Amino acid sequence: DIVALSGAHGVGKCHADRSGFDGPWTEDPLKFDNAYFTEMLAKKYSEETTAAGNPQFKADDGTGTIMLISDLALLEDPFKQYVEAYA
Repeated sequence: DIVALSGAHGVGKCHADRSGFDGPWTEDPLKFDNAYFTEMLAKKYSEETTAAGNPQFKADDGTGTIMLISDLALLEDPFKQYVEAYA
């Protein structure tokens, strides 16, 4: 259930003034599809700290997409199998 619910991150983005995190999860944040899962599996991310002091991970490919610690935790067992299925 948690993997499916996290897929809602595929729509929209984080707003620093609201959450302290900043950036879109996917390259096309206004499109509802499975890009959240495919991009999570395909991209490499590097840790950074937002202006608000929060840790997040930015894609190394220059697209500006981000993942949070809770997103990347889905790449661990027992969740990864579901991420792969949704991708």
